[in-house]
Amino acid sequence: MAQQKNKFKCRECGFVSPNWMGRCSNCGSWNSMEEIAAGSKEENNPGKNKEFADIKPTPISELNSSSSPRQRCGIGELDRVLGGGVVSGSMILLGGAPGIGKSTLVLQAAYRFSQKNGKVLYVSAEESAQQIELRARRLEAISEDLLVLGETNYEKVEGLISNNNYSLVIIDSIQTIYDSRSDTSPGSISQIKTVTNSLLKIAKKKEVPVFLIGHVTKKGELAGPRVLEHLVDVVLQLEGDRNYRYRILRAVKNRYGSTNEIGVFSMQSDGIEEVKNPSQLFLQERPDSVSGSVVAPVLEGTRIILVEVQALVSAAAFSSPQRVTTGLDSKRVSILLAVLEKKAGFSFQSQDVHLNVTGGLKVSEPALDLPIITSIISSERDFSLPPKLAVIGEIGLSGEIRAVNRIKNRIQEAAKLDFEELIIPEGNLKNLKYEGDLKLTGAGNINEIMDLLFA
Repeated sequence: MAQQKNKFKCRECGFVSPNWMGRCSNCGSWNSMEEIAAGSKEENNPGKNKEFADIKPTPISELNSSSSPRQRCGIGELDRVLGGGVVSGSMILLGGAPGIGKSTLVLQAAYRFSQKNGKVLYVSAEESAQQIELRARRLEAISEDLLVLGETNYEKVEGLISNNNYSLVIIDSIQTIYDSRSDTSPGSISQIKTVTNSLLKIAKKKEVPVFLIGHVTKKGELAGPRVLEHLVDVVLQLEGDRNYRYRILRAVKNRYGSTNEIGVFSMQSDGIEEVKNPSQLFLQERPDSVSGSVVAPVLEGTRIILVEVQALVSAAAFSSPQRVTTGLDSKRVSILLAVLEKKAGFSFQSQDVHLNVTGGLKVSEPALDLPIITSIISSERDFSLPPKLAVIGEIGLSGEIRAVNRIKNRIQEAAKLDFEELIIPEGNLKNLKYEGDLKLTGAGNINEIMDLLFA
């Protein structure tokens, strides 16, 4: 009988390989392959399987999900990103840079959640209970149903959750909780996997939602093993610059809703506040009569947001011109520059092109093509566009302007902020019925845009 060979398993993603590799071919992590002894797992015992012979699966037609509805946190923007609220038994991982406002957001959500749904357990492994109390008083989040525990030992936390009924459990943070039954140090990959797996079993068994707060690496990725993201149901990312007051919450993974939704918040001295009209926030500092600035109604999840696209075209300082983008796909910008050179006679071989979407948004929809091209031409010719003009449209490789979806919603959002004119694709204008005061102008290709705006 042939001897069984040892295998190698990636401690980051769980990928199994018959041979050792310096870099995991599945997740790309280095020095993560660990040897697994052959036959280390217990063999299947036919006699043992008889114990489970009476287990029968339930037909899906007999299952009823209405017994576990979503529960709202009380913060509209957070509920939007979650897909309408917290699902019972779900595990949610919230990541973000240090000081970005993760604990503040979760503490406010815990307070409002306790007001509607009962007792909430806040386990703080980084700060003492007194420090959490000071923050709660500053945020005016004091409630008898909000229970705080300053503890890093997971066994004590597990016993507390198992013996009590909580409507929500918060772990701040997952990297600082340790299980004494494991020999590894707190924060290690083995500890994080062990604690998260145990929490997941409790969450599913007691149908209690669990919030995990996680750290991020220097690259902006969630710290810890990649398996952590696979285990949880929802992964949220809180982004923003600590020098500015606005924060953007994104859903990187969501088993219960869309990952295209974003939530916009504003950091104030007394806590974090939701921004119900983000378009006004992103445009309130826009200067008038400046070249290279164009406003576009973009689609983010189910909402329309007006954003400002800025372009700066200048003489190249080096032999190879630079193409720098913030919040945009750099490859898409290169394609649009090639279309301008081929179809409109521009030349950017000796010019640097810098593009930016203000407010920290990252926009990937093709409908932003026309605003990008318009802002580039405006900067290259140093010609300012009307401040109450908005532009939207997708650009094809032959220079044609293609129709975009949800054009009526884009028109309504532009009209709400008192814009006077909106340039849209001709394909949208043909069958459009609009009786408002906003002037709609159709364009079929980029040469028509040149005639309309830069003649």
